[in-house]
Amino acid sequence: RETIINSQLDVQKVGFEANIIENHDEPRGASRFLPAYARNPAGVKMLGTVSVLLRGIPFIYQGQEIGMENCRFDSIDEYDDISTKEEYRVCLEMGCDEKKALELAYTFSRDNARTPVQWTGGSNAGFTTGTPWMKVNPDYKRINLESQLDNKDSVYNFYKKMISIYKEPKYHEILTFGEFIPYKRNQKNLISYFRQVENKKILVMVNFQKQPQCVEIPGMTGQIILDNTDRSMMDIIKAAGIDGNRKNGINIELAGYEALVIELI
Repeated sequence: RETIINSQLDVQKVGFEANIIENHDEPRGASRFLPAYARNPAGVKMLGTVSVLLRGIPFIYQGQEIGMENCRFDSIDEYDDISTKEEYRVCLEMGCDEKKALELAYTFSRDNARTPVQWTGGSNAGFTTGTPWMKVNPDYKRINLESQLDNKDSVYNFYKKMISIYKEPKYHEILTFGEFIPYKRNQKNLISYFRQVENKKILVMVNFQKQPQCVEIPGMTGQIILDNTDRSMMDIIKAAGIDGNRKNGINIELAGYEALVIELI
């Protein structure tokens, strides 16, 4: 959180930065930034929300939009990355046993983001009818594009929703040029920020813990722009015990791993 906030505040003084969760030289974001209990569709959507709606240029790496995860290789011989092989060798020389060194490779190797994209639940994840240059992640039957295309609640279709928000004339300017303003910076396990331009303001709130937590919303909202739990504004108002609109702010309860993006008025 502090890395994101400080980077955003510094760079927006002079320009735009490239916002990434993962690339070809990084482990998969779902495995790197989410605890084991949040490595599920809700958690992956939450992580994507934090990154894509920041000020700057969002980059979405192949497979990120379906929630691909790190790949567990059975031996160092299955890795292709020369850096991973060298780091494995150094680990052994420093006293790590093979099991520990292989676990470190699973956690940090660049090859995690280089396994074939998982198109289907079929042979070789639908990537090729031949022999792929690298092992296909064994989780391809659980995580693949084919299974998510027609599922409106899938990670893939959530990413499509986020991208479509940028194209809406109502939100294009604020999400492209709007200022980044941290909100509730010290609230535990919460990443929250405003995007603001002139009198338009959007609030992004993401609960990074398993348990629900309460967050105060300043003012009232025109509408929910995005939510990975499919709640409506009326649901929030009812849960807060409020009848009708109120401009002094309300306290709402974010569910575990919930990502909520609202337009404030």
